[in-house]
Amino acid sequence: MGGPGVIMSRETLARVVPHIKHCLKNLFTTHEDVELGRCVQKYAGVSCTWSYEMQTILYHNSSGRDAFTGNLKQKEVHRAITLHPVKQHSHMYRIHNYMKSLELQDILQKKILLHRDVRSMMDQLNSTHSLPSNEFRLTGDSKQLFSSRPGSPNYLGDTDLLGLPPGLNKYRPRKVADVIKWDFISKAWYSDTDANPRRRIDSYTKEGLDDVVREVMDLINKFSKQRGRVIDFKEIFYGYQRVNPLYGVDYMLDMLLMYKKYRGKKMTVPVRRHAYLQQQFTGFEVREVLDGSEVKLKTQQQDAEAYDDDDAAGNPSRDIADNGMVRVEGPPAKRRPDSQTKTVHFVLPLFNRLSTFARFVDNYESVCLANDERVTLTVVPYGRATADGAAATVARLAARYPDARLTVLPDAGGQFARAEALHAGAVHAAGPPPDDLLFFVDVDMLWTAATLDRVRLNTVRGHTVYFPIVYSEYDPVVVYGRASGSPNHFLVNQDTGYWRQYGFGIVSAYATDLAAAGGLDTSIRGWGNEDVDLFEKFVRSRTAVSVFRAADPDLVHVYHPVECDAGLPEPKARMCANTRFETYGNVDQFANIIYKNRDAVYEFAAGRLRNVSTAATQPPAHPLPVSKSVPRPGV
Repeated sequence: MGGPGVIMSRETLARVVPHIKHCLKNLFTTHEDVELGRCVQKYAGVSCTWSYEMQTILYHNSSGRDAFTGNLKQKEVHRAITLHPVKQHSHMYRIHNYMKSLELQDILQKKILLHRDVRSMMDQLNSTHSLPSNEFRLTGDSKQLFSSRPGSPNYLGDTDLLGLPPGLNKYRPRKVADVIKWDFISKAWYSDTDANPRRRIDSYTKEGLDDVVREVMDLINKFSKQRGRVIDFKEIFYGYQRVNPLYGVDYMLDMLLMYKKYRGKKMTVPVRRHAYLQQQFTGFEVREVLDGSEVKLKTQQQDAEAYDDDDAAGNPSRDIADNGMVRVEGPPAKRRPDSQTKTVHFVLPLFNRLSTFARFVDNYESVCLANDERVTLTVVPYGRATADGAAATVARLAARYPDARLTVLPDAGGQFARAEALHAGAVHAAGPPPDDLLFFVDVDMLWTAATLDRVRLNTVRGHTVYFPIVYSEYDPVVVYGRASGSPNHFLVNQDTGYWRQYGFGIVSAYATDLAAAGGLDTSIRGWGNEDVDLFEKFVRSRTAVSVFRAADPDLVHVYHPVECDAGLPEPKARMCANTRFETYGNVDQFANIIYKNRDAVYEFAAGRLRNVSTAATQPPAHPLPVSKSVPRPGV
């Protein structure tokens, strides 16, 4: 097989080259690799078919046109020096990019090892290092550790952080709450940080484990030829993992390996070994992209001058530079003024909830109108009372801001349908391109000006639609012990609310991209499913538009009791019930409630058991009614 490549020694070439013309004149087949092998065997006395090792060094993938189109993280790809066949140029670029990433990993690993050497030498010399001034002291003299200062492009990194030797005790918590918990790995993934403590291993986690195992096996077999043995990986029995954002990912793995000795007394023995591993993080690397194009970085000279100016003036951006961030040409507003001129069209479906709508309008006024933001508001009401109340509220706002574009559409009539309302609002709000950036919101939302910036920056015509992950508040009765609401709606932590990772109701997109993806399904009535349907349409769309998701701490869903209609179909009823349960509070809060009210909980549980026993021994004469609603838990 000559496609993957041919390797010849100098002696083989010396024996074959004088006879190459004779070989060319006496071809028996049209396969150049076969004829070359015939010529080498005849004049050099070497059979190419005996070189079994070349199967991995000169790797041939027999998948045809599908070769190397899948996952490249394979040991065959890593061991080979040539890959064959590559039929399309796009696949060649992909392989080249992957190989460059492997080279980059090797360079980063060498960088870490050098930092460890520097740190070790500093310890041996009994020196101290001052990061802010980038100096280390030895016997009273100050010497500069690196020629470039922190924050400059040529800065080599923080040796105090990157130079620590590998170990599981780099981080030392000062109190119990600071202890980083371990996740357990088996056939499933066990973690107390997830709503479901036992779940399947995610694809990205599985890929990370495969990468770790592959690196470990490469290290183990690095000198396998000299030792006359090879060790193969079989499986992971169990393991533990934790992530330290400062230092890296720690693993403790119990692995089953196969020990194969081929020199001396041959043997194959299964062995079980524990591996204590650490994937160390390196410094931050930032690549900033705005509206699909990369932001031009400053030159090294400009960056150095800017750093000196910031240092002299005490500019706050100095802190970012000290943390390893790449300096770019100022904030987005200065780099691309057009990003602030995009008009955001708010589209709001409304059914009852007039008091909540008044809060929405107050927030709209303070954030958007009072700051002269380029925005419009289109309200789509359902019900005569809702339409009249919304029109009156908007009229009072329009009197204070006569230039504002505020619209309340006529009563849509019929059963409430969020998809239908959004479609009607989008048709009304979207003007001629490019003035058609739509922002679908709910009446329970609060936001800041930062949210508008993210909507404008993360929504790019023909490239990106933005599905922000909103922060949803817990029941204030559980969090604060009162029903009057949260004192600070923008307080984001694990006790006040949670991220709606599976909520897709809030979205910003251009009307042209929305239409190209298939638009909203107006046949869906009521609440639910219309957001998931739209999200899936964008994901499956054959256009160049991609979905961008990110948590927005300035986009908050204010708590309100979730009422599930008894007439909802089963899938929607289940979704509604799950949403209601999630909005009460987190697991720790309910655990504290149970601990503080143990007697009441025990009495309640005993009563339930008695009722179940009675119902089992004495069935009722008439069927018991099934309640469609779930009562709120007592506090």
